[in-house]
Amino acid sequence: MKKNLLFKFLFFAFVVLQTFSFAQNSLEKPRVFTDKEIKNGASINEASKFFAGDDPAFASPRFDDSSWKHVNFNSKKVYSWNPMKLNSKKGSKNDQIYWVRYYFKIDSASVNEPLSFDVNQLGASELYLNGKKIESIGKIGNEKSKEFRIKNRIPEIFTLDNTEVNVLAIRFLPIVGAKKKTINLSPVAISIELVSANKFIRAKAEMVQYFNFYTMLICGIFGALGFIHLLLFIFYRKAVYNLYFSTYNFSISLMSYIVLLLSEMTDPLLLDSYTFLSFLSVMLFGTSLTGFVNTLFGRTKKRLKIMLIISAAIFILYYFSAASAASLAFFYLSFVAFESFYLIVRAMIRREKSAFIVGGGVLVFFLFIVMVIIFMFLNKLNTIDISETMGDDFIGYVLIFIFISFPISISAYLGWQFASTNLSLVKQLDEVNRLSDVNLKQEQEKQQILQDQNDLLEKQVDERTFELQKEKQKTENLLLNILPHEVAEELKENGSSEAKYYDEVTVLFTDFVNFTQNSEKMGAEKMLVELNECFTAFDMIMEKHGLEKIKTIGDAYLAVCGLPIKNECHAYKTVLVALDIINFIEERKKTNPDVLDIRIGINSGSLIAGIVGVKKFAYDIWGDTVNTAARMEQNSEKGKINISESTYQLVKDKIVCEYRGKIHTKGKGEMDMYFAFETKKDL
Repeated sequence: MKKNLLFKFLFFAFVVLQTFSFAQNSLEKPRVFTDKEIKNGASINEASKFFAGDDPAFASPRFDDSSWKHVNFNSKKVYSWNPMKLNSKKGSKNDQIYWVRYYFKIDSASVNEPLSFDVNQLGASELYLNGKKIESIGKIGNEKSKEFRIKNRIPEIFTLDNTEVNVLAIRFLPIVGAKKKTINLSPVAISIELVSANKFIRAKAEMVQYFNFYTMLICGIFGALGFIHLLLFIFYRKAVYNLYFSTYNFSISLMSYIVLLLSEMTDPLLLDSYTFLSFLSVMLFGTSLTGFVNTLFGRTKKRLKIMLIISAAIFILYYFSAASAASLAFFYLSFVAFESFYLIVRAMIRREKSAFIVGGGVLVFFLFIVMVIIFMFLNKLNTIDISETMGDDFIGYVLIFIFISFPISISAYLGWQFASTNLSLVKQLDEVNRLSDVNLKQEQEKQQILQDQNDLLEKQVDERTFELQKEKQKTENLLLNILPHEVAEELKENGSSEAKYYDEVTVLFTDFVNFTQNSEKMGAEKMLVELNECFTAFDMIMEKHGLEKIKTIGDAYLAVCGLPIKNECHAYKTVLVALDIINFIEERKKTNPDVLDIRIGINSGSLIAGIVGVKKFAYDIWGDTVNTAARMEQNSEKGKINISESTYQLVKDKIVCEYRGKIHTKGKGEMDMYFAFETKKDL
């Protein structure tokens, strides 16, 4: 008896010591990590050296930190330090930098093996190993330059070549002062594990692969179910249960997607948004479930109205106190689960066929939930290891089955109801068909007479319509030859077209050198043929590169790129057009000695474009950009492409250009000009 009392006393003392005492890490008492611990992930959970302040010397392995106090910075226990739960009144403030120093050794089996630190945090940190910075997670800086991050997607890898004491120094800037509307999902500010890099990265890759697959599978299945039942509700509004079930499926799809987002999240500033979406999906889940079950099996709508009002009140409360709203949401979901179970079982007792279909899935759902809770309890007591007994894959399949059993049973019920309704409609339709057979035969004779008349009329209408379409097509082709397609469509729809402002376009001017003198030598008729052939070729080049021809003025040709449809490469395409024109003229000279030399000017900027007048429509452009393009052409040379400073800045990386210097232009003064020669070879 005394031995039993002594044993109980020692056990109680051990529990008390475990609760109120903790290991303190220091240079004299470093943590020794074994190879097995590192491969399984060795968590740094001792009370480490801690200081509120900032000094680069703190990273040095020889720094004397004997005056620093011990704080367990990544534990859930009462003596842990978490600045996320502090505010300025409690001693922590924004932009306060903290240092933590931790001493450890590794055994000989881990020497020269690739290692890494698996870090999860709410803030920004810098990790120094033996005085050398090995990793930055986020960025520590002032209000504008700091960047908070939860983790790095791929941790930095390092090796240790001895079993001596190593110093891990952590410079940490936490997120301080939680808002009232925030639910604090993290009990610690920063947690660190020393892991084997090879095993960690391989295990993480496998986990991400399977986790993403199952998560997106659930998201896709429930999203598809939600969309189908939403369509059913839209087409038949009286079946309100389809709306509730659609919302139910969408909520589960949203939950799975949020879980995926949370697993991939690196920016802690997104935590509030994801928390709100999680709360929203949970409330939608509960509200849709109670709506669906009450609509099908509830005797009165009063309880449903009360549940919907409570749901709306909890949602509004979230704006004022997220933590309180989350607590109430838990009780709300618990009541919804009990209510749903009660209503379905009651309907099954009444022997309602629909209840047996839905109830089967519900009972399986709750049965598996109870089994999972029992297994988790046994696993917690170390009575059974679920992973070893059944395997990770089996557990995953069970969880998926739990998720889909209830929706599948509800879908089966809705399918059964739809089939029953269809069967009833088919019987009624057969009766209607039987009664209408006689009338149908009589109507067929009348329809045949009418059909013959209709065929004759349709043939005449088709002939007239074909003729009208031909004339309409001619008119449209003529209009499209005069105006851009978009402007022509606007003119046909509205009867008018307003002038529009374009802020980024490029204008091209061409002009033949000594046109008047050569016209007198060649004769007007021959010169007209030459102009027609050249301008026809120019039209083909414009169409090739997507430029809009505006007009020809004598021997001058005006075109623009970037309107009426915007084009990000308007300057580059215009220069390509100019190069093609130069090449066309040069090739034409080889076979035709009477070909005139041409000079080209290009400028980029803004302008106004639209239709002038109300008769004999003419699409034109106005603005200083057009005038400057004309000046570029006037100051060009034969066989050359003269571009302005604005165009040069847009094409200098793609086109070989030559700076001509500042050239005086009429009405513009000194202007920078460039010759464009060819595209750069490396593009």
